[in-house]
Amino acid sequence: MNPPGRPALALSASDIGDAQELLVRSCEDCACPPSGGESERAEPELDGRPLVRTPGVLELPVDAEHVALFSPSGNGGVVVLNTAARAIFDLFTRACSPDRAMGFTGGDTVLRKLLAHDIVHPLGAPPSQQLPKSHELTAWLHVTNKCNLRCPYCYVHKSGESMDSDTARESVTALVRSAVDNGFTSLRLKYAGGEASLNADVLLGLHEYAVEACTVAGLKLSAVLLSNGVAISRRLAQELKRLDIRVMISLDGIGEAHDAQRPTLTGKPSAARVLTTIDKLCAEGVPPHLSITITSRNVDAVAEVVRFGLDRDLTFSFNFFRDNDCASAFTDLQYEEQALLDGLRAAFGEIERTLPRWSVLGSILDRGQLLRPRSRTCGVGDDYVVIDQRGRIAQCHMELEDAAGDIRTTDPVLAVRDPARKIKNLLVDEKAGCRDCTWKNWCAGGCAVATFRATGRFDVRSPNCDIYRTIYPEAVRLEGLRLLAHAGRTPG
Repeated sequence: MNPPGRPALALSASDIGDAQELLVRSCEDCACPPSGGESERAEPELDGRPLVRTPGVLELPVDAEHVALFSPSGNGGVVVLNTAARAIFDLFTRACSPDRAMGFTGGDTVLRKLLAHDIVHPLGAPPSQQLPKSHELTAWLHVTNKCNLRCPYCYVHKSGESMDSDTARESVTALVRSAVDNGFTSLRLKYAGGEASLNADVLLGLHEYAVEACTVAGLKLSAVLLSNGVAISRRLAQELKRLDIRVMISLDGIGEAHDAQRPTLTGKPSAARVLTTIDKLCAEGVPPHLSITITSRNVDAVAEVVRFGLDRDLTFSFNFFRDNDCASAFTDLQYEEQALLDGLRAAFGEIERTLPRWSVLGSILDRGQLLRPRSRTCGVGDDYVVIDQRGRIAQCHMELEDAAGDIRTTDPVLAVRDPARKIKNLLVDEKAGCRDCTWKNWCAGGCAVATFRATGRFDVRSPNCDIYRTIYPEAVRLEGLRLLAHAGRTPG
């Protein structure tokens, strides 16, 4: 029994206000995972049945008095326990009655948290992972093929061609109709390119039309502009604010590290202009999300970008370089595994020094997120559609030229779901090396296109598998520290 005056304490994300809004997904430059944040938590029943510790629970010291727990076989969420609550957890190393916990001050609350997060479970009833079905259709709208940068890792074959207003409206019409016909309740639009801000008038008109079309169809609508941050004017920033269009800015370093992989068309630096744009967006009330693409050229500079974001209370996400045809001429982009891990740990150190209110579980692990379990890494081949500047449909923006149809003649969702299409976004249980992995429903085997590029197969694990498995525990510990910093802390 715990000493008087030292109650058992368990903290989770629900103890922080606006918990769901503080979950950030690393999907802005990619196909999103199934929609939603952490799984919804039903209030668990304490019905007297014996409880037992769930096998495989990850247990990490956060400091001298607290541990963070995460159940890979559960439905997500980290729980932090103080020493008294840890003693309750230890009671269930073997099955025993929940009444054993009631001798502790706060024992009932602690036990309910452990049950809700699948840390313990009723004897004979192990956790059942709730693999989400998406109700949101996500569409990458390639509003222009033009760009003012020449990034070596980009996967788009650039040209001077842009989407016109007619194609933009036809694309929205097709997407709204397809979303309704295929049972979606919301539509998420990603305005991309090339550099989408170079076709700002069409983009803004497209969005206003989408607002009207979604209202008529009864669909929720959200949108984000994916930009390199070089050409966003103050007027455009104000319009983005007015229309509630979020912004993602690619920032790969502060100064030379950014310029090394994001130069202008004439080979000049772009970092200073991007930093000016970020300040401009913040001043106009449109704080951008920062997307950090990690290659061998900037792996030592990621921590500096993280520091920059934390100092301005900006969210950010990590994206590991993915080989592609356009980048094949650049042999120095692929990172060495140990160098990447060292760079990530330096970035994690910055996060630990200034813990954000928002959770990093969905943003610092590339495609391997820890917000909720899933059977596929992303929505390619299911709830993700790419439409190019001509109105052609593709499964993935990394395979933009592999057309699956045209918005004027084809249902976009049915086009990308066609089993004859090139990309096979398999279930994780269909991938060799994944079926028996503790983390299989968290990384879901990694990006299908990147895996095929590296191995020639879709039915094998990601080449980043060892990286994911190494950094997962470190991310769980960071989440534990965040909970202590922002959900409250009681000594003991």
